Amino acid sequence: MCSNLLVVGLLGRAVGLKGGLKLNLQSNCLECLTLGASVQVSSPLKPSQTYQIHAYEPKTSLLFLEGVSTREQAQELTGSTLKMSEEETLRLCKLQEGEFLAFQLVGLEVVEEGDVLGVVLGVESLAGVDYLQVQAPTKKFLIPYIPRYIVGTDLKARRIHTKDALGLLEES
Repeated sequence: MCSNLLVVGLLGRAVGLKGGLKLNLQSNCLECLTLGASVQVSSPLKPSQTYQIHAYEPKTSLLFLEGVSTREQAQELTGSTLKMSEEETLRLCKLQEGEFLAFQLVGLEVVEEGDVLGVVLGVESLAGVDYLQVQAPTKKFLIPYIPRYIVGTDLKARRIHTKDALGLLEES
């Protein structure tokens, strides 16, 4: 599973004369950072702005946006969050069979032996493992997204089938 809701990163310091931005990436779908892809840049102090990617250098995590060509322009974006729409992410991210983007799992029912345990609220990555944040009728709990607990994910039926997750719910 690609563990992030969208291509998201904190834009770090501005670099160089050409307006490069150092990314603090929180995504494992780097192929989305491609020429012409549309991204939204936002911060708590400024409204969101849409940019097109001019270039991305994976070795240095440098991102170049159309219209941002000076260090001063890049400096204005430092500390902002970079997001890509769900549609753009699905279009650009090359998923393998059985892989999902985290936002595709939000809202799916978690089912074990025909019983609905809850609904997925989100996905959290801890120590390299993705966990489903599940809202059960009376509480929230986490299920590791690993074969030990996940039997299958059916996006069309909007369900995630589990085994032994009931024990996690009872113990939480």
